[in-house]
Amino acid sequence: MTIDDWSIPVTFFVGRNGSGKSKAAHAIAQRREYEVRILSTDRLAGIMSYSVRPWGSEPGEMKGVPIGDKERKQMRQLSPNSGMGNEELYALKEQPEVWLRVAAFLRRALGRSIELRENSGFLDPYVRVGAVEYSLLREEGHGLRELVILLAAVYRQDWKILIVDEPELHLHPSMARLWVTELSAECARSGRRAIVVTHEPTLLKPKSTDDLAAIWHFAANQPPTRLSQHVLAAQSARVTASLQGNPQLVSQLVFSPRPVLVEGPHDVAALTVSLARTQPPEVVAQTDLVECGGSGGVALWFEICLKLGLDVKAVADLDSCFAPEVKRTMDSILHVTEGYRDELATDPPTTTNALKPLISAMDAASIQKDPKSRGKWLALSVPEGSGNAIRKQKLLEVWRNAGLWLHPQGNLEDVLSITTKGGDQARLAASEAGPIDEVSNWCAYSLDLMGDVYALLGATVERMAHSLMEVQRLNPGIQLRNTVGSSSTGDARIARVEPVSSDVHRITVMAPREFSGYWVEFSRETPSSELNLRPPGDER
Repeated sequence: MTIDDWSIPVTFFVGRNGSGKSKAAHAIAQRREYEVRILSTDRLAGIMSYSVRPWGSEPGEMKGVPIGDKERKQMRQLSPNSGMGNEELYALKEQPEVWLRVAAFLRRALGRSIELRENSGFLDPYVRVGAVEYSLLREEGHGLRELVILLAAVYRQDWKILIVDEPELHLHPSMARLWVTELSAECARSGRRAIVVTHEPTLLKPKSTDDLAAIWHFAANQPPTRLSQHVLAAQSARVTASLQGNPQLVSQLVFSPRPVLVEGPHDVAALTVSLARTQPPEVVAQTDLVECGGSGGVALWFEICLKLGLDVKAVADLDSCFAPEVKRTMDSILHVTEGYRDELATDPPTTTNALKPLISAMDAASIQKDPKSRGKWLALSVPEGSGNAIRKQKLLEVWRNAGLWLHPQGNLEDVLSITTKGGDQARLAASEAGPIDEVSNWCAYSLDLMGDVYALLGATVERMAHSLMEVQRLNPGIQLRNTVGSSSTGDARIARVEPVSSDVHRITVMAPREFSGYWVEFSRETPSSELNLRPPGDER
């Protein structure tokens, strides 16, 4: 990736593990013209001691970091451009202004002082709290060490771009926020720039559309992109208002496993109660509801999220179908336009054309053209069983398949059969079974691995079978009672082998327990297409 605009003091890289954030950061660090200083996630390794064993290494006694030129040179040669934090400790000793500012921060934020001591050729910083003192490197936890390294890195003057990978490691979220605030202030004072790679939601609090330019989103198999690129000029003021109403909105979107966009707190109240009543705790814990400030906000952020490539769902009132964001978004989804054509015989297959028969019926009924009036007509005045009712149902189904749920009853109050908005009313109504449960079941999210486990188990059993078949071909008539091959020890923990006849063997699954008893029978002539697991009792 290339960052052409360095006008933003601190840029954030966000996205799931394995999406390429750290790789991109290290690639930028290799650009010599940038004068980059990088701190990797292994930055504390350089200020810790390890004893090397034949099987690996284990922590050893840390005397401090060596002061001698020869040892420092060796250290740099062993880990060039590694992003370790050794140099930050040297900066405390050799750049008094760095030490003074780090010491001032620790004193003000934590009530601790830091003293630099030298012992037998090693720099050994000490921490003092009241009358108690102890070694930063031997007797302190990772958190304070981390903070000292991060602060020293900020205050050093030998970088134009500072890259820090996951500064929140070992830090309390509030302390990570304080550090980011200090980094931002330093960049603003000096005109220098920084990149922060993070998984910490509290570090992201954009207050306006302009702030979104500081956030780059990374996703697997997609190029990284600035969030601001996906906001149209006409949407800028609405996005800013939405962010001011919910400062955590962007963090909730980019750090959730699968966010569910909702209008406001009464939606959160109702869906939370329904989820808790109908879903297991692990599903409730993974279903994140994000307030967007009304049906227009839901439509707005639904469009932005899909442009970003986020896995997202949205719940809104029926009148959202007239929102321009919904029309643009649905028209950009291939299976939606295919649904318009195949299910509704709409050509050209656009949202406007799909709605046209319903709008014509509204015009004939002299319905006012505002979305609320038209949404109310769609909810209450379409004759049951009519062509328009069928069209409405099919449209809602097409949109749900695309991740957008619009209440067929009109709005949440109609779903809950209440007359006023409010969290207490919504919670009380949702405590009883009703149409809200259909919505919450659709929203519910869980990372269900069983389908993937079954597929991988099937491939593993097929591999076991092929190994056994090879032995059978070399030794016709042999009867095997154990798995074979280089992985036979591990395979024996998954399944057992038993002969059925002179040429037929059965593999029976023992683990995982969810698939215990699944089986497959085969001879040396069985094709791969027939090596499929069958459930217990399926003897056909």
